[in-house]
Amino acid sequence: MEFVILDLEWNGAYSRRLKGFMNEIIECGAVKVDEQFHVLDTFEMLICPQVGKKISGKIRELTSITNADLADEPRFLQVVSRFRRWAGNGVVMTWGTSDILTLIENYRYFCGNRRIPFLKCYVNLQAYCERCLSYDRTKQMGLSTAAQLLNIDETSFDHHRALGDSMLSLSCLKKLYDPEKMKQFYQDADNEEFYNRMEFRTVAVCNLNHPQIKPSDLAFCCDQCGRRARRVGKWQLHNKSFRAPFTCRHCGHQFFARVQFKLKYEGMVVKKTILPFQEKQEEVEKTQTAEEKKES
Repeated sequence: MEFVILDLEWNGAYSRRLKGFMNEIIECGAVKVDEQFHVLDTFEMLICPQVGKKISGKIRELTSITNADLADEPRFLQVVSRFRRWAGNGVVMTWGTSDILTLIENYRYFCGNRRIPFLKCYVNLQAYCERCLSYDRTKQMGLSTAAQLLNIDETSFDHHRALGDSMLSLSCLKKLYDPEKMKQFYQDADNEEFYNRMEFRTVAVCNLNHPQIKPSDLAFCCDQCGRRARRVGKWQLHNKSFRAPFTCRHCGHQFFARVQFKLKYEGMVVKKTILPFQEKQEEVEKTQTAEEKKES
């Protein structure tokens, strides 16, 4: 088995055809290794943009790639054709799904088809490393954060360049690789469901009348005695989550309940949290005072 760790750099460009912005790939970099992580080959190519005529100042500052650097480079279809032959049947890995989503976007724009021909098996390295490091599931772990947690010296890598970030991702993987753990992260990418799942946008549900919200999702038990508590105030939406005060009729304990709904490809995901009543009450009072000052 061979692993192909891919990284892309892109520039925000306005497309007249789409009548909107897209992320146009301007650099492709990758490293190919065997199961013992011996480097078999590397791939690094700049791509001449066809949609955006100028590299944004932010991207130029971040990557040091200039318009002059890209002027005489091959175009997207030429580069991905070479990359397809180079990658072979290796398992494609990226740090997070942003690169794959951008690649799908560019394939759709330039080829009229979202299917990536060299993508047969895929691994999200970010998700794998987060699991191995027991990282906070409510946050996304950046590549730099992972390197720091693993005591990897970033200064030896060309950061924010495609090949450099691929090599840094490889260093993180080498530190955490476990064949058994990795098995559950392999995704069959040679089917429509993979693309449907990949392109599905998770959304926060801010309407309690949504058909997938069940009454039990809004029920809370006392965190002191474990019995059913009673809601004593209205649900209020704050930062895409609902909050309401509760009282336990059995032990008298008061608390604030918070519930958040996210609609994912697999269905509704419900996250419930109990907050200390006193701290939450003080926060509510501060908010009310601030709003009263604005009105006056």
